[in-house]
Amino acid sequence: MASQNSFCMKQFLVLLSLFHVSNAVVVYNVQNYGARPDGRTDSARPFHRAWADACGSSRPATVHVPTGNYLLGLATFSGPCENTAVEFWVEGTIVAPSGYTGLGSSGHWITFSNVDGLLISGGTLDGRGAALWRCKHAGNNCPTGAASLTISDSRNVKINGLTSMNSELFHVVILGCTGVSVRGIDIVAPGNSPNTDGIHVQKSTGVTIVQATIKTGDDCISIGPHTTNLWIERVICGPGHGISIGSLGKDQGGAEAGGVSNVTVTTTVFSGTQNGLRIKTWGTSVPGYVRDVVFTNAVMNNVENPIIIDQNYCPNSKGCPNQSSNIKISDVTYSDIHGTSATPVAVNFDCSSSNPCSGISLQDIKLTYPVQRAQSYCKHAYGTSSGFVVPPTPLNPASVSFSTFPQKLDRATMAEAAEVSNTKVVFKGFIEGAPKEEDMEVAVGAAALKVPAAAAAAAEGGGAVLVKNLYLSCDPYMRGRMRENYNSYIPPFQPGSVVEGFGVSRVVDSTNPNFRVGDLVSGLTGWEEYSLVLKADQLRKIQVDDVPLSYHVGLLGMPGFTAYAGFYEVCSPKKGDFVFVSAASGAVGQLVGQLAKLHGCYVVGSAGTNEKVELLKNKLGFDEAFNYKESDLNLALKRYFPHGIDIYFDNVGGEMLDAALLNMRLHGRIAVCGMISYHGASETTGIRNLFCLITKRVRMQGFLQSDYLHLLPEFLDRMAGYYREGKIVYIEDMSHGLENAPAAFVGLFSGKNVGKKVVCVSRE
Repeated sequence: MASQNSFCMKQFLVLLSLFHVSNAVVVYNVQNYGARPDGRTDSARPFHRAWADACGSSRPATVHVPTGNYLLGLATFSGPCENTAVEFWVEGTIVAPSGYTGLGSSGHWITFSNVDGLLISGGTLDGRGAALWRCKHAGNNCPTGAASLTISDSRNVKINGLTSMNSELFHVVILGCTGVSVRGIDIVAPGNSPNTDGIHVQKSTGVTIVQATIKTGDDCISIGPHTTNLWIERVICGPGHGISIGSLGKDQGGAEAGGVSNVTVTTTVFSGTQNGLRIKTWGTSVPGYVRDVVFTNAVMNNVENPIIIDQNYCPNSKGCPNQSSNIKISDVTYSDIHGTSATPVAVNFDCSSSNPCSGISLQDIKLTYPVQRAQSYCKHAYGTSSGFVVPPTPLNPASVSFSTFPQKLDRATMAEAAEVSNTKVVFKGFIEGAPKEEDMEVAVGAAALKVPAAAAAAAEGGGAVLVKNLYLSCDPYMRGRMRENYNSYIPPFQPGSVVEGFGVSRVVDSTNPNFRVGDLVSGLTGWEEYSLVLKADQLRKIQVDDVPLSYHVGLLGMPGFTAYAGFYEVCSPKKGDFVFVSAASGAVGQLVGQLAKLHGCYVVGSAGTNEKVELLKNKLGFDEAFNYKESDLNLALKRYFPHGIDIYFDNVGGEMLDAALLNMRLHGRIAVCGMISYHGASETTGIRNLFCLITKRVRMQGFLQSDYLHLLPEFLDRMAGYYREGKIVYIEDMSHGLENAPAAFVGLFSGKNVGKKVVCVSRE
């Protein structure tokens, strides 16, 4: 709401005069300098004059480009400015000259140079590059072309909500900068448009690129030399050539290639691209390096080269140097990468013979090729593999371990080992109040790796299943199972028994015809390394195999299904509804908020720390969020919902529910999912505002996800699709090892977790 008010204020100020001061911000309208929104009159001079005045202002200033089409020739907006808060606010479309002669070989169309504290917000840049592309495709003598937007030698720059289309050359270039944030950008060009990289970063540090959709003819994001501390998150790429580090090392004559370091690429989706995650260097003697790179949480949909290191890069195979690359690649991690390859070789490491790749780490990779078993190619690549790695990737030295899917444990090995050590978490006795770590103990026993004959005979539903547990879910409902006389929907734990919960497991042995050795399953299992499941109907085969395995106890597990069923079935949402979610950064709340946004709702969440509040707004896409520990609940809800709440998704109860009741709109809906405020409370306070149910005709309903099991196939298909398309982000808080499971569970009730709390037992 605050941003909308700011927007309306700017509109009013612009109509009043050339500029007007409000809250010390000076607004300069390019139309008042002679710019015409007709798409035919070159507005370069009016734009430059407006910039000169804004840059020369001693107060924060805004250059405003209203709606309409503005023809703009070559334009350079230079600093330093007299203030460090200059906004370039575009509502309309800025178009380049028609034909490729208008920009020639300038290399850059719109440039901001030597500016500190620049904000570029909104609007569309249309590079009109089709004529130049045709020239290049025809093999004619064409100019190089121009990048649409270049930010050079600047610091503390933000680019928000920009659309760039049909650039002649690169769409956005960040060169020689420090502290640049790019958020909510859309880039569009045909898949065959040459050299139209989406975003190119070079000689820069502290750059973040978050929430970008890029469809273009070259790299979606390219990373040049002398780049460090780069964060890339929530990018949808395709068509295009993927996200590439490089190319590096092309320049000869002793030139210093420079290096790329400390790069993180996370939560990305690639569809129909030439490459997914790529590092490319030329085979020359030019020195340089790529190090400390993390590629994680990526989905590949029909990608030609999902994972590739190419140290013999030479496009078109013309004039190739044919030397050993002198670029050293080290400490590169690939984790949680899933999907399909369009070619047989899904993982390709073609490293330098004189400078082999080192410190390569592969973890939880599953890339398949629809026609046959996917393959990998490794040359001069050293590192380690863990968890599932498909296709198997034999990194040197030969002694390094790697996994094949689906059978990690072969039958001969299992037959030889009658028993193995089995660490478990045991429930000690019934509790009162909040759970404590000492209510559980970690013990070590033994487990047979075959289903005992007696267990097979006693099993329900056709046979028993022995599983190795990989991930275990920490859920608030388990607190109720620790109390003896607690009116819960699930029986209590028995003292001395292994704690039970939802998990992801791999079948080690089975006498049930529905489960085979190597199958991945999710369902109820013990908090131990190996569990013997006598009720096979409490397990479900994992069919969706292109998401991280741990997500099957979160995004695609009980929390995800709870969010889905509760929001769509209980809340009956409508586009434009005002939605409030409590415990919004938790396993369920984070998904409710994102589903509501996808449905076209306005969403506010509450959380217990400022860190979580920022997470809700900046990563999960909530419109607003607040720290309930630092707020008067009633006043906070009145502030964020001046017209009232249509939907309240309650995970807390207590005072939060009471405040929400006061602020509900007529015919509002409340889905009661959880009451975590009552977990462990020595005394509880009654709800005082129930009369609002009558006066406002509010519908309040408690529910369990098991009430809606008929929706499970729909949920799995829809939610997995949202994840593949990059529309849903899921945050996990993972602990490692069963010895840390009690602390992980207890931390739920003090708000220590950020996102879905999961315990990793094993990745193998």
